[in-house]
Amino acid sequence: MLRSGFRRFLGSLDRFVGWLLADDAISQRGRDLLRQTQDAAPAAEHLAPEDQTPEDQIAGEPGAAEPTAMESAPREAAVDEPPTEELTLAELAGPAVRDQAAEQLATPARPATVSAVDVTFTLPGEVGAGHVALCGDFNNWTAGNIALRRGGDGSWQTTVPLKPGHSYHYRYLLDGERWENAWQADRYEPNPFGSTNSVVIVGSPELALMS
Repeated sequence: MLRSGFRRFLGSLDRFVGWLLADDAISQRGRDLLRQTQDAAPAAEHLAPEDQTPEDQIAGEPGAAEPTAMESAPREAAVDEPPTEELTLAELAGPAVRDQAAEQLATPARPATVSAVDVTFTLPGEVGAGHVALCGDFNNWTAGNIALRRGGDGSWQTTVPLKPGHSYHYRYLLDGERWENAWQADRYEPNPFGSTNSVVIVGSPELALMS
């Protein structure tokens, strides 16, 4: 028993010196001595920790013989997955378009501008005239270019487009000789000739009936 232990000691020493000096012959001699002193189990399992070489100690540690699953499995490269949430059209368009859309939403809608309003001028047939012309600020008081037409009921009538938000002075010229004011104007104002003018106020796009 003592002899076997001594041989085991020499074998371990040879293995250690062979490993330390990188001498395969000394290491092989140590392995042969150890093989003679063991039965079936590996030499490293029967040696005391102080008799084992660093190789035996490393080999004898649990889990040192084969790598773990995490060490052996190659790491998968990180893949950037596309976002699952859907992008809105404004986000795809970019910040400039989003700012423009926000500005349009914040700006109140302006009412449509009415360029002109149709105003109908009417004079009753009782004025006793064969021709009636409309003169006023809207045609520089030119006689004859805006003529009224006589309807089936005998009244005279014409329609003129006027700009809203203004008031206009006007009068009727009968047969090119005498002046006649509207019978129901918005108001009447004096003129430089010592008489009065009819006044129409155009304040809404609705049809104005002047008589």
